[in-house]
Amino acid sequence: MGVKLYLGIDVGSVSTNVAVTDEAMQVLATAYLPTQGQPILAIQEGLKELPP
Repeated sequence: MGVKLYLGIDVGSVSTNVAVTDEAMQVLATAYLPTQGQPILAIQEGLKELPP
C-alpha cells in the first residue's frame, strides 16, 4: 500500500496557502501566493507549484 498524503488549502482575501503533509503530519511541500481577488486561480497556480 502506498503512502497517504494530505492536501491543505487556506484561501484568504490577501493570500492563498497550499500544503502537503504525510501521515506523520510532516510538511512535504508548500506554496504561498497572493489571492488578488481570484481565489480559484490562486488555488490552481498553487497546485501547479507543488512538486509532482
